[in-house]
Amino acid sequence: MNTSLRASAHVSHKGWYSIDWNTIQQYVTKLRQRIYHAEQQNQRRRVRKLQRLLLRSKANLLLSIRRVTQQNTGKRTPGVDGYTASQPNERIKLYQELLLGRNVFQHRPKPAKRTFIAKKNGKLRPLGIPTIRDRVYQNVVKNAL
Repeated sequence: MNTSLRASAHVSHKGWYSIDWNTIQQYVTKLRQRIYHAEQQNQRRRVRKLQRLLLRSKANLLLSIRRVTQQNTGKRTPGVDGYTASQPNERIKLYQELLLGRNVFQHRPKPAKRTFIAKKNGKLRPLGIPTIRDRVYQNVVKNAL
């Protein structure tokens, strides 16, 4: 299973829709379960190692890009850079860019785009909209936690 996952998680020459999402989802879910069980057994060192493995995982990056650009309700909302990855080839390009500069620990997020939403009482509520790249990194880290 591990070798087929690595082959399916590599998207350099394949199309976005040819990715085996079930296998990738199973891999990330299994890693998250291992993190949970290690935490339950109070194995801190193992938890950190598994989290680091998940943070660097190509499968986790792919799932995060899919969630941010296809499944979330704000998928068409750009951040301060004005970028949205709505087409499959744009998602592959985003994956390859994030794969190159992939150190999650050294990522410097851009400022959030500030928008105001009207509340029922007539006042405005501030809303910060991060860039697509920042949302992907947020989801990668959220999966590891």
